[in-house]
Amino acid sequence: MDVMDNISFAPGIDAELRARVLAAPHFRRWYEGMRARFTLRHVLVRDAVTFGTRMGFIMVEADALNGGQPVPGLALLRGDSVSVLLVLRCPGYPDRTILTREARVPIARPDLLALPAGMLDGGRFVSTALRELSEEVGADLQVCERDLTELTHVWLSPGGCDEAIGLYYAELDIDESLARSLAGRQTGLASEHEHIRLRVIDLADVPGIGMTDAKTLLSWHMYQARRASSAFFVDTSA
Repeated sequence: MDVMDNISFAPGIDAELRARVLAAPHFRRWYEGMRARFTLRHVLVRDAVTFGTRMGFIMVEADALNGGQPVPGLALLRGDSVSVLLVLRCPGYPDRTILTREARVPIARPDLLALPAGMLDGGRFVSTALRELSEEVGADLQVCERDLTELTHVWLSPGGCDEAIGLYYAELDIDESLARSLAGRQTGLASEHEHIRLRVIDLADVPGIGMTDAKTLLSWHMYQARRASSAFFVDTSA
């Protein structure tokens, strides 16, 4: 990246943190996109938060023009994420899926049910998905790269945040003893203060779990649409 002389930092952001902000993949991507698609006059980094060795949230204020007109410039940069809808198939049982029950401070909820997910941290969508499944679900649920199918990529809140999420699903044939061992399992990384409890529910029940997040409902609806489309083509070609 070229020397960025149109970036300044708020007081309190020291030299070490400034260097980490400028090197962060999600900041670099955002800055290059702004420079390519807008008239970018100045960027103020108002705050930055690290999570251990990882560069986390970066709050910026851009002085930018689009077609000669100023545009709202506040943005929270946190990078991209990925989630996986696991479809568990056991003989004699309806298709089921795994949800995580986890505390989410930004929405003041201690018990949000949602799909397993995680931040990319500069990695690939697929490799991150596999890592998160191992951390949040367990290594005994064998999922490999060829099992993952992409549903879509979407921005979650483009009016305020840069985050895009890759939505994937995996259909897995497992035995009932594994399904029972997953139900109620406690997982998560203690080093990141993750305290997760798993729920195994019928796939058809996902829309009725109550208030959840966009990735969970969108993944479910897109998976159902894909399955219906596949059934249609099978029927019409018979």
